Amino acid sequence: MKLHYTNRLCIPRRLRQLMLCCSLLLIALCMASAQAYSQLTRLRADGKRIVNASNQEVILKGINVGGWLLQEGYMMKPSFSGGGTQWSIKKRLYDQGQSDAAVEAFYQTWRDNFITKADIDYLASLGFNSIRLPIHYDLFLTPAQRAVRNGVARNSSTYNNYVTSLTSWYSNNQLFNDPGLEGFRLTDSLLKWCGANNLYVVLDLHAAPGAAGTDANISDALVGNDLWNKPIYQDITVRLWQRISARYINDDRIAFYDLINEPNNVPANQSIHALFERLINVIRGQGDTHLLMIEGNGWGNQYNYLEPFTFTNRSNLVYNAHRYGTTTSTTTTNGDANQINELGNISNFRNTHNVPVVVGETGENNNNWLRANIAAMNSAGVGWFHWTYKRFDLNENAALLRINPPYLMDGAANMSAVLNNIKFVNNVKNTNTIAAVAPGRSTATAPVGKTIWLQGFNNKYVNSKNGQGAMWCDADTPQAWEIFAVIDAGNGKIALRGNNGMYVSSENGEQPITCNRPTIQGWEVFDWIPTADGKVTLRGNNGSFISSENGTAAMTCTRPAASGWEAFGYNVVGNAAAQVTIADIQPEKADMHVTAEGRLLVYPNPVIAGSTLTVHVKDYNASSPLQVAVVDINKRVIAYRKANAAVITIPTGNMPGGFYILTVTNANHTYTSKVLIQ
Repeated sequence: MKLHYTNRLCIPRRLRQLMLCCSLLLIALCMASAQAYSQLTRLRADGKRIVNASNQEVILKGINVGGWLLQEGYMMKPSFSGGGTQWSIKKRLYDQGQSDAAVEAFYQTWRDNFITKADIDYLASLGFNSIRLPIHYDLFLTPAQRAVRNGVARNSSTYNNYVTSLTSWYSNNQLFNDPGLEGFRLTDSLLKWCGANNLYVVLDLHAAPGAAGTDANISDALVGNDLWNKPIYQDITVRLWQRISARYINDDRIAFYDLINEPNNVPANQSIHALFERLINVIRGQGDTHLLMIEGNGWGNQYNYLEPFTFTNRSNLVYNAHRYGTTTSTTTTNGDANQINELGNISNFRNTHNVPVVVGETGENNNNWLRANIAAMNSAGVGWFHWTYKRFDLNENAALLRINPPYLMDGAANMSAVLNNIKFVNNVKNTNTIAAVAPGRSTATAPVGKTIWLQGFNNKYVNSKNGQGAMWCDADTPQAWEIFAVIDAGNGKIALRGNNGMYVSSENGEQPITCNRPTIQGWEVFDWIPTADGKVTLRGNNGSFISSENGTAAMTCTRPAASGWEAFGYNVVGNAAAQVTIADIQPEKADMHVTAEGRLLVYPNPVIAGSTLTVHVKDYNASSPLQVAVVDINKRVIAYRKANAAVITIPTGNMPGGFYILTVTNANHTYTSKVLIQ
């Protein structure tokens, strides 16, 4: 058999193909094994919502791990004015006598220690459900290829030679082929740690080939805007995403691909559109259904000629906004409907184009603004990613963690100390920022396992109506139908179970809410969102909030934002009837006990669990309320009702089967009767 060799490689072509197939198979097996430990499912666009495989809305509340795979000057030292690109930081080390090998060894250790499993476990404990990973394209180059790029940092006159080398590597299919490239290795590690914590990951090409704008620091630009000026960079970007997509096509831990971060000062949006059209088509052409994020001009906010209808493949697109220093109003708009960093514009854009919008970056402000901004985005049902997780500073800053000095820019002698201080164990918590930003687990703030009542804006109580029709907020006192068990529904969600044993359902906002579902599914799960004044709002998986309707109509789950009627006071009552004892319902004169003979009707008896028991006092005295207690064999009151009426009904809910004593009091009369629940 004659072997065919390439011009540049000494490995036979067929053997090389076999090796590539084996590598891809090994990658697929490793990915399948890693995903087996995750409960995450593929996200997709459902109109303006992002939903999982169960059609439950997933509102991403995430954190950017900026500075890990791409350094920006201000994050390395506050107010650093000596040039903020990563390559300029490397140049400072070269100029101080550090060799190429020493600098590369420093950055390898940096990448191995800046973000570790301990960091991701901590972020999960704070309640974040997703991580955005800003990536530098040069980590998908081989070490030898990256060395050529580093040469431009030493001598900027070699830039054109680097472009020529890139062109040659691209033409000879020598880019992004090795499955062990540093970019893949680090992404795989993050996916493993996040998957174990049920955190989604966004892959963000933060530093695209050639630089997506003139803001040099954010993209480590060698020459600004060359992504748009030199077609070879666009070709390389398409091939990079083609390789990334092929590797992660079946990985449900990835929320979406953020294709190009923050295009800025690009002369024409049509140029941006043309590249995104290519990227979308090549990824979809491989059968990859992941959500794809579109980022507009003006640092990811301006979408003229980039609306969904302008793309050939419009399915599973998600749009981006970056919010820095904008208003914290949910209704503020600006004069350009396609400039969507204001929440009012985001809402209008979502509604107009029926497409999800996620705030890919927000932060870098004082804690009052951060807190108000997070609350506003949560209220509007807009997903977000805080910028950033950690950065260098002597004082508290807008990151969650700070890294103590010394600073790398102050001398190569600090390299060892810097590598030590970036470790999670040595980071310092910015406690005020954490308090302002971290979402917390819904199930961590909710009284899970407890029984509660909910009181509306009208001071009336939420009533399950025993599952018979729509729920109202119209009860004067919290009794049996007004109490709910708070259940952990998983993934930070809660469910509410009425004393009829059934669950509250949002009815997907299509009709008034009910309490008649026997199991917890999509419409029966809610976000428990505390308010600043100690109340709570409940958001369904349709992204809308439950409203009391002020007690003048049946309750709904249709409100896009939370205000007066969507906030509820609540209180834990434990076992609902445990607040009542036998002594509480004794008559004023204990010697006036009267038997039940002829005066008390209890029916049906026996009564089936989950149905209703009726109690009727024939000689009811209207001067006093009728009080009924159901007492178990341990003399505990397990149900209690009180009303100014001769007849009271008691839902038996999920009471265990067996004999109970019914104690009924009216004025100075007490009646007792045995009841069997089946």
